[in-house]
Amino acid sequence: MELHFMKYKKWVETVERVRGDKETRFHHVRLDKNERLAYLGDDFWKGIMEKFTQEHVLAYPEVEPFYEKLARFLGVTTEHLVVTAGSDFAIKTAFELFVNPGDKVIFIDPTFAMVEVYCNLYNAEKIKIGYDDNLEPDINSLMNTISKDVALVVIANPNSPTGTYIDNERIEKIIKKAFASGIPVLIDEAYYGFCPYTALDLLTAYPNLIITRTFSKTAGLAGLRIGYIVAQPAMAKLLYKFRPMYEVNSIAVLFASELLNDWEIVNEYIKATDEGKKYLISELSKLSIKIIDTFTNFIHADFGVHKSKILEGFRKDKILVRSSLSVKGFESYMRISVGNTEEMKKVVKSIRKNGSI
Repeated sequence: MELHFMKYKKWVETVERVRGDKETRFHHVRLDKNERLAYLGDDFWKGIMEKFTQEHVLAYPEVEPFYEKLARFLGVTTEHLVVTAGSDFAIKTAFELFVNPGDKVIFIDPTFAMVEVYCNLYNAEKIKIGYDDNLEPDINSLMNTISKDVALVVIANPNSPTGTYIDNERIEKIIKKAFASGIPVLIDEAYYGFCPYTALDLLTAYPNLIITRTFSKTAGLAGLRIGYIVAQPAMAKLLYKFRPMYEVNSIAVLFASELLNDWEIVNEYIKATDEGKKYLISELSKLSIKIIDTFTNFIHADFGVHKSKILEGFRKDKILVRSSLSVKGFESYMRISVGNTEEMKKVVKSIRKNGSI
């Protein structure tokens, strides 16, 4: 039944959303969404289970102690923070505060898919910044589009799905020019940890800077949906007003809090993932497969004419990957999430068996 008898935002009708997969991804080698594959470890899991009680389900979440722990961990105050349901919701919160229908939003394209979705839902005018032949974003074009009629600049750094990284020198130039025009700049650092660099060093100097992060990638808590915003207190205070009654659920708080108590678990995972990536790149290079490395937990591999056979082999071997990189000139590439060396051996074995390379 059509709902034209009611008042609603008519432009929402044009927004396309795809429903989630019906088939489970469990019990597969999940290399399609840049998740953690290795288990968190028996000691950590046992410790969590000992602290988990029915009250974590029955009672409403108690998030404030987590704010204090996270602030100490980051070296900021609780007034700098807004806890969110992943960096996804953090980005949405910035749209809530800054973007009105018809406003312009600048972002690199392609990027995290929800950025364009939010542009559509908030009826914003999209200013997309593309890539050159070396898969580098056109920073000069981005700088030239910054003007007083722009409401928000969103930069995933490193970016997904490309994995490209913009150094702080260029990031600061963008933030500085945006500041002169009163424009907020959101830097999504979902892959911080895999990437050792951060814009957090610029926070004190720029009140228009918003940094978003997630516990889904290096921390491996993708299924729990927890992340956060870091900004100067005046900015964070405004963003905090858009939080739901309870930012995240109790189980997400429990897991994230325990990881903050023993961050070495995360550091060990980052190290193991880096070793697995080096192994995978080395083995693929032996097969004369061109590789694009990134500051993330994924790479791009150019399988050329062998791509369809390798994809079919992956399907048979229950290895999930992203089949393409949606940038002109890179159609023959495949994005592969990386894990530890043992996990990557499964990938290499499948390629050797099915690719005829």
